[in-house]
Amino acid sequence: MTMRTRMATWLREPLVHFMIAGALVFVALSGRPADPGERRIVVSETLVTRLATGWTETYRRPPSADELDGLIRDYVKSEVYYREALRLGLDRDDEVVKRRMRSKLESVGTADAEAREPSDAELQALLDRDPARYTTDPRYDFQQIYLGADTAASRVAAGHVLARLRSGAAPTAVGQPIALPGSLRDNSASDVAELFGDEFAAGLRGVPVGQWNGPVASGLGLHLVKVERVAAPAAPKLAAVRQRVENDWRSATIRKADDEGYRKLLDGYDVVIEQPR
Repeated sequence: MTMRTRMATWLREPLVHFMIAGALVFVALSGRPADPGERRIVVSETLVTRLATGWTETYRRPPSADELDGLIRDYVKSEVYYREALRLGLDRDDEVVKRRMRSKLESVGTADAEAREPSDAELQALLDRDPARYTTDPRYDFQQIYLGADTAASRVAAGHVLARLRSGAAPTAVGQPIALPGSLRDNSASDVAELFGDEFAAGLRGVPVGQWNGPVASGLGLHLVKVERVAAPAAPKLAAVRQRVENDWRSATIRKADDEGYRKLLDGYDVVIEQPR
């Protein structure tokens, strides 16, 4: 593909039209001429209105005459410094400037995606692709016995206590006192993690139901546990998890728009990478 053909294809893209329109609007609103070397600064009526509107949105009141004069003086000062910095080439090879311009151009390229609202069908399709991501935690009924701090001796003792429990010993006859309930009902994995810590909650997963097992570690030490019931999470309904699904959809949509916009721009360049010898 020749450069002329590439340019013609590139200019037909809606994204390019949007970017050009955005640039023209930016220039029109800012009063900034296309040539940064121009020595004439025009503070247009549109610009003055924009400055006043910005003040009003910030302070919830219109600026006074003196305050508006101050805004205009500050704009002129910024414009003078901006043009002088460009004239001196201070923008060249400046990574901060490059990152800022990249960020602004990316914002232009993803503006449509950010403003777009997803349909229920799109959100449902995303939910159907990965329902496990949006399911709630399983819920547990279980008993626990605290064995003390996690030491080599307590792990050896855990084996003896476990054997006694499996032989029919009462839970109250073994273990150490702890300021947590020995029996819990209908607790989600998140609830369990809040009480005993993430390691303990993870230790409940896959434990055989209906018998004493362990030891299972927590932030307090070691425990023996008897899981009596595990209620598997129900399939998620869009209405219940809509915000999470929409957040993921929006993130993916913006990322896709950014990737596609960059590929279209990149197609107009010849990139040569010279590797060090």
